[in-house]
Amino acid sequence: MARPGGPPLPSTTLSARALTLASLEAGKILYRIHRSHLAPLYFGRASDPDQRHRWDAPDASYGVCYLALEPSIAFAETLLRDLALDVVQEQELKIRSLARFRVVEPLRLVAMHGRGLRKHGADASVVQGPYEVTWAWSAAFHAHPDAPDGILYRAPHDDSGLAVALFARARDKIEHVDSVGLLSPDCARDLAQWLDRYEVGLTS
Repeated sequence: MARPGGPPLPSTTLSARALTLASLEAGKILYRIHRSHLAPLYFGRASDPDQRHRWDAPDASYGVCYLALEPSIAFAETLLRDLALDVVQEQELKIRSLARFRVVEPLRLVAMHGRGLRKHGADASVVQGPYEVTWAWSAAFHAHPDAPDGILYRAPHDDSGLAVALFARARDKIEHVDSVGLLSPDCARDLAQWLDRYEVGLTS
């Protein structure tokens, strides 16, 4: 049996095969943690590779917004990227808000988890792999004739939950419901649950 190598790149025949798509129906709520002074919905398209995120366009030709299916996953993906972290700075929470978005038109997302991985010629190493690899997959999916709205994948910082990389062309398929500051009384119970879930403390 061949030894596994590095994360595979998308096949040159991917565009000729139908994608395995997951659907998020209208009414579904998605979550994103954002800096409070900025717009809650942001589609990044950085030209500087050092500022790009996991599923961004490799040539900055389209924007991508990152959301989560659960608020705890949004918290982990935004504030727990440092694996050595055992406390969260209060100042980091003070400047951020939790936004809720409602799906207003069904989202068609490439399933990059479960059986969808093998169907696309990928495995979990792609999702967890170097950004140069995920950028290539993002570009292949964005250009695919099935025209998906984005990618559904296991969150790297808590793979018990799912995250969404939404392409800018699908921006009108979701709407902003509200945003609440992470240190506001309305978010206190959620924040306590997140800190407990990930066993991290809070410091000023």
